[in-house]
Amino acid sequence: MKGKQTALFEDRFLESFAGLSIMKDPKVAIMELIANSWDAGASIVQIFWPLENGDRFSIVDNGHGMTEANFEKRFRTLAYNRATHQGLYAEIPKDNINIAKRPVFGRNGKGRFAGFSFGEAFFVRTWKDGHQNIFKVFIDKDNALAFQKVGETKNKDGHGTEIYIDKAIKPFLSDAQIRIEISMRFMTDPHFELSVNNAMVTFSDIPEDNVEIFEVPVQDVGVLKITVIDVQNADKTTQQHGIAWHVNRRLVGECTWKGSGQEYLIDGRKSVAKRYTFIVEADFLKDKEAVLPDWTGFYPNNKDYNLSFIEAQEAIKNHILQLSKDSRKSTFDEIKQANNQILKKMGFEGRVRWEKFVETVQEECPSITDDDLQKLSTVLANLENSESKYSLIQQLSEFNTQNLDDLNSILNKWNIDLAKIVLDELEYRLKLLEQLRIKVKNDNTDEVQELQPLFHRGLWIFGPEYETIDYTSNEGMKSVIQKLFGVDTKGKTIRPDFVIVPDGTVGFYGYPMYDEDGGEIGIDKLTIVELKRPGVPIAKGEKDQPLKYVEELFDKGLIKNFTNITCFVLGSQVSQFHSGISTERDGKIRIIPMDFDTVIRRAKSRLLNLYNRVSNAPFLEDTRIKEFLKEKSQLELWDK
Repeated sequence: MKGKQTALFEDRFLESFAGLSIMKDPKVAIMELIANSWDAGASIVQIFWPLENGDRFSIVDNGHGMTEANFEKRFRTLAYNRATHQGLYAEIPKDNINIAKRPVFGRNGKGRFAGFSFGEAFFVRTWKDGHQNIFKVFIDKDNALAFQKVGETKNKDGHGTEIYIDKAIKPFLSDAQIRIEISMRFMTDPHFELSVNNAMVTFSDIPEDNVEIFEVPVQDVGVLKITVIDVQNADKTTQQHGIAWHVNRRLVGECTWKGSGQEYLIDGRKSVAKRYTFIVEADFLKDKEAVLPDWTGFYPNNKDYNLSFIEAQEAIKNHILQLSKDSRKSTFDEIKQANNQILKKMGFEGRVRWEKFVETVQEECPSITDDDLQKLSTVLANLENSESKYSLIQQLSEFNTQNLDDLNSILNKWNIDLAKIVLDELEYRLKLLEQLRIKVKNDNTDEVQELQPLFHRGLWIFGPEYETIDYTSNEGMKSVIQKLFGVDTKGKTIRPDFVIVPDGTVGFYGYPMYDEDGGEIGIDKLTIVELKRPGVPIAKGEKDQPLKYVEELFDKGLIKNFTNITCFVLGSQVSQFHSGISTERDGKIRIIPMDFDTVIRRAKSRLLNLYNRVSNAPFLEDTRIKEFLKEKSQLELWDK
């Protein structure tokens, strides 16, 4: 390198390229410079920290060093690709003993500009292959990044690099404070020795509030000592964070969050992964012949190591779960809020299952990203809402048979497997209607034990507008009506979803209303299903009876003036004079009397139309779906 050579750039480009923290924050800068020493295969790093303005700053290591050609290539190339030119593992000098295969931190060479954090220019003294060179790195008067060789090449044995500034800017951290910061991040390898102003950096530099130690027994093997280091304020990367295994004060493998395979115990983008380091001391494994000869890892089939690994991972996972409890709760609340509109439509049981699933994934898969968990939770919420295939069936129910273009558009969004599931659901419903048809023809049918189970969760029977799982059984309303008519133990025990009344049974299904903040403010829609015993005709008295329920529920404050109420009164036959729909309270209350035959016939006709629409969908023509349908012996039943 002859004379001064420069790389031109616009004002503030270097800060933008390397990062303001590397250029201006001495804590970040020293971590980057230590990482460079690590990547150079150093085993000893000495730091001389300026205590006053004008004191000397220096970081010197015994890494592999650089030749003049190395320096020119690596420093003059912005966005230097470390992986391409030097690989992903450090070049370890042969005389730096006890250093195993070491993965590097650097990827793009930005850390080499950290010297600017301590002054307007810095020097690089480096020696290798018997020669030493000194280079000055600075920004010249033309606002260009400049590299200039200082003096002549000298002879020098060994290898290493020193970054220094003779008259440095005093950092905002003292030498004691910087030892603390270093100790919390670079204790993973006992053979990577660091000192600050001639004082060794050790575990004792870590404040008591930042370190925790616990033991984990491994049955018939030994006891693991696990040291947890918490930097408290998460770093920007996972460098020197993760799980480090030590055997006889030597690092085995690398410090990483990686588990037994390619999975990671924690996602590296999470703050907890950039905050904690777990050091697992397992000295007993040295005598178990578990460590590979080059110390790059453990024998994967070693029984003692595998038992130790399982116990350590479980203990660390549980520890992290406790540490991240508040963070998980915050993430869960955000996900819940994001899915609020879907959850509003979900039944109580479905919501409980959804919440349990999300919480389980957070605990069992801590490496999952918040974005992926958000997507997964939304998929699950939609699946829960289509638990009984309501989503597709509702859309199909609302389409006119002539509207084929829109119908095909809907069907093409569903795959063949789901089409089979939907067809099975339709088949199940048709069989249920057939059972109902048989039961209501028999005056001896017990409405509690035989009819109620068939009507349970069967609001879809009454029309497309009830093709939803929004409605859920309301315990409070049942209790009020039970008291109105006297508590019936038999009814409560056999079918708690319904209330026994003098001439039949009644069920209540509510649909909540929410305010702008998602808070429930009352019942938006209420559907009352009253089943009369087979043989009991519906006349004025039977038709008016639901009004008694509604009046009682109003008096108890369970329904509001804004609540829309639909009452179905079902029996074997309906008086011709009282067959029409009655309305009360400006249409807020509708009473609909229907005979069982009419209800079943309409529902069956609608389901058969839906079945035909799905089974004849164009996207099923070239599949085995037709064979699947022909195998259904129940088709004969549907043709009745």
